[in-house]
Amino acid sequence: QWLNPAAYLFNKTLMPLLQMSFFSLLGQFGGARPLSFYLVGNAIIVAYRPMFTIATAISGERWQGTLPYVVGSPANRVVLFFGRGIGQALDGLIDVALAFWLAALLFGLDLSQANWLGISLAIVTACYGASGLGLFLGATAYLVLDATFLANTAMFATLLLTGANVPLEELPGWLVPLSSALPLTRSVEAARLYTSGGELTSGLGLLAIDAVVGTLWALGGLALFSWIEAQARRRGSLEGF
Repeated sequence: QWLNPAAYLFNKTLMPLLQMSFFSLLGQFGGARPLSFYLVGNAIIVAYRPMFTIATAISGERWQGTLPYVVGSPANRVVLFFGRGIGQALDGLIDVALAFWLAALLFGLDLSQANWLGISLAIVTACYGASGLGLFLGATAYLVLDATFLANTAMFATLLLTGANVPLEELPGWLVPLSSALPLTRSVEAARLYTSGGELTSGLGLLAIDAVVGTLWALGGLALFSWIEAQARRRGSLEGF
């Protein structure tokens, strides 16, 4: 789908702009936080986009008829599984960087005091965490057969529960554990610290936790994929699992 440059660039520009416009303006006129709160939050969580491409790429192997070749290949399973997320994760970095540029250009986000090294680390961590979750969703799609539904559910959870649009302290108590389990929650908080000029050390702990959470999601996806593969081999029902 990347072979159409016009559609590719239009999608990369339009989606972050629409998301940022909707939630930032809604927050500005209906929330109690400054506009920068919503701009930074929505710029960072644009990193959820690799979740879609990774999840649908993995689940799409069934529909494209390539899954038997993947499973039958002698390639190392760890390299095979995690290698699917590298290209999409790198592409996600462009999405987030573009979102920050749009926030500054169109909405006047003040980045004059920003700690750019810290923001860069927050962007990388956010894309890494989202890619880990995407790997898990892709493996889960072998069971529920609908990667798009799973990715959309994860996207809305990201929009609502990471603190990007709704402050964490305003969430119902029963949603707090779910918020902590999402791999972008601490990246959003760290990005806000760095945008306001915070020291690099002020957000490193937050980013380290998000990196661990993203890794756990990815490892969970690998374990699930390995289990599905073993069950499919045993039952002889790989494409119909």
